[in-house]
Amino acid sequence: MSLGNNAGPSKRFLQWSRLSFPWARLRPGRFTHAMLRPSLLVHLTTLTLIVLAPALLFSAFLIFRFSEQQEELARSQVYDMAEIVSNAFDREVVALLATARVLATSGAIEEENFPSFRNRSVRALKDSGIVADLVDDEGMVVISTAPTQTDEPAIQQHERDVVSAARESGNAGVSGVAYDPRIKRAVFLVAVPTSDAPGSRFVVVLTKPLESLERVIEKGSLPGAWSVVVEDRAGKKIFSAGAADGQMFGPRVFAAESLDAPPHAGGGAEEQIVAANTSYLTGWRSTVSVSTEIIERPIMRSWYALIAVGLILTGFSIVLGILTGRRVARPILELSRQARAIGRGEPAVTVTTNIAEIGDVSKVLNRASRERIEAEEQTRLLMREMTHRAKNQYALVAAIARRAARESADTGQFLDTLSDALASLARSADLLSSQNWESVELSALIDNQLSAFGVQTRRIRYSGPKLRVNASVAQTIGLALHELATNAAKYGALSVDDGVVTIDWSYDDVFRMEWRETGGPPVKPPTRSGFGTLVTQKMTSRGLGGKVSMSFAETGVVWSLEAPTESAEPVTGKHGD
Repeated sequence: MSLGNNAGPSKRFLQWSRLSFPWARLRPGRFTHAMLRPSLLVHLTTLTLIVLAPALLFSAFLIFRFSEQQEELARSQVYDMAEIVSNAFDREVVALLATARVLATSGAIEEENFPSFRNRSVRALKDSGIVADLVDDEGMVVISTAPTQTDEPAIQQHERDVVSAARESGNAGVSGVAYDPRIKRAVFLVAVPTSDAPGSRFVVVLTKPLESLERVIEKGSLPGAWSVVVEDRAGKKIFSAGAADGQMFGPRVFAAESLDAPPHAGGGAEEQIVAANTSYLTGWRSTVSVSTEIIERPIMRSWYALIAVGLILTGFSIVLGILTGRRVARPILELSRQARAIGRGEPAVTVTTNIAEIGDVSKVLNRASRERIEAEEQTRLLMREMTHRAKNQYALVAAIARRAARESADTGQFLDTLSDALASLARSADLLSSQNWESVELSALIDNQLSAFGVQTRRIRYSGPKLRVNASVAQTIGLALHELATNAAKYGALSVDDGVVTIDWSYDDVFRMEWRETGGPPVKPPTRSGFGTLVTQKMTSRGLGGKVSMSFAETGVVWSLEAPTESAEPVTGKHGD
């Protein structure tokens, strides 16, 4: 009882699954067949996807090339920006060196009028924040424009090295970052000797706060998320602007407590494009960096857009393939029904469709249906005609056989005579069958019957207008020509090398045809009427309803035929050999 209760729900579930999932109704054989021979819908959908694929692949290739070009462009821009930043700071230093050279040429220094030098320097550097110092050959500050003095040395040790190098070489020098206790700021200085010759007694030193360099590169002059760091020869930071640790900041110089911090040119551990340029004038290193994420972000947006567009186009292609497939499949199915109707021999109704090719095929099938029905009618008529002709052939063969039996002296002669006549009829039948048993050209009939007797060697020559004769006339004339040629080959013109047979015919009020032999041995009339006479005269005259005459002149046999015009039909042109 429990089995029966469980069987009901299982059966209902199976039925529900088959209704809900049509593919569940496919047997393995049908599924395999569907995979091996997909439907038109599948083919069209696949075709649309194949057409779409190159466009998507080409778009992906363009994005890939775009990403490479963007990275190359970004690297080029970073290198250019590093050089631009370095040149900008060099211009600031060059301007400071120019001021220092002007002050170094003051006559007050040669006269050792230091207060005058200080007054001139104060006027030249007014409101600039720059401090001017005159340093002697012992490294001591002789006079200074600093607003306050401290117990700490005004010139730090590494700055003393720059001043000493300028005095000894006679060339200007630029220091790195230092801290000036007098103005309590991070600074850098330039040193210009008062003489171009090595060993100058005095050196003019201009000390400039780093914060004055903020105006060199402003925040708006950098692309977003780019970082710039300028460092001196010792790696101490002079300037920073851009993005670091994911945060944007403007131009920034560094306080004294941060001068010894390690260099930093970008944010975090993310991958960056970095370029650096070292100034030949100052030895300062300008480093520009940008995160590759900034470059990849628009590229990723392009990839996402391509994927989204690709999915949309793929869905659209599938829907388009299905709709087009259904539109094409319906008339094709109607074509198959039309073809099956043709196979059954039934009239095929033309398929109505707006697809030109299918409409043309349907018209062809409709025409084929009509032609098949007509051909079947013609076949039935032809069968009846063939039956009628076969009866006539049988009657003709029987008549030939009876007459040959009467005219033959023995069985061998009878068989030879009958065999030759049947061979002649067979050749005529072959020729007529190639013309659908309608009619043949008279010249073709002559070639057909006399090919074995030398018609190709010009021993048998013929000429006359182009005529066609029907099947009955062709068989009758064919037998006569074959019999005449056989006799000529045995006893007449064709039995010697110099003999010639000439066949002429004309067509006006009657149809005339003449066989004339020349160049052969002397001819004598036969002593009795045999089978040859029957074929060449009696059968021919009765078969064509005309007159036949045959003369046995000493120069050769002359056979003439005169028949009504219905025996032949003129064709344009003329044959002659």
